[in-house]
Amino acid sequence: MQHILIVGRNGVGKSTLIRALLDAIPLPVSGVITKKEAPAANGFSPVYIHLYGEERRYAAENCIGECSDGKSVAHPEAFERFTDRMQFPNDGVIVFDELGFLESAAPRFTDAVLHTLDAAPFCICAVRDKHTAFLDAVCTHPRARVFPITEENRDALRERLLALLPDLMRD
Repeated sequence: MQHILIVGRNGVGKSTLIRALLDAIPLPVSGVITKKEAPAANGFSPVYIHLYGEERRYAAENCIGECSDGKSVAHPEAFERFTDRMQFPNDGVIVFDELGFLESAAPRFTDAVLHTLDAAPFCICAVRDKHTAFLDAVCTHPRARVFPITEENRDALRERLLALLPDLMRD
């Protein structure tokens, strides 16, 4: 099986496309979701990490960073703490939504993601269109198939991926 990597900038529709693909797959889903929230009083938007399907919690322990106007502050210790929770079954789809540059300073987390790509039967990942050693390793993984997404191609890409799903999921 080949993993699907949907690569694009913020707000282009990566997560929306992942949800459409998951709706078409009759398998259990597990994985990781990161979510940027509305700006706090300091003008920075906190970014939280959650397990797919679990109730979302918004606490310092799962705040992986903060972003504002092209500036970001990573909290690698939150990624590292979260790594211990990344135990995924091998009988379904594993989602990483989204993998970005904040992870770069969290080696246990990045190693766990790369190990999951090595070992898991099928993953669907949203990947930020930045270049870091980690993101480059994800995008060049031997089982990864990269699909760039833009506002202009997102509708056609949705149809293309839905048509390709059976082939990509085949052993």
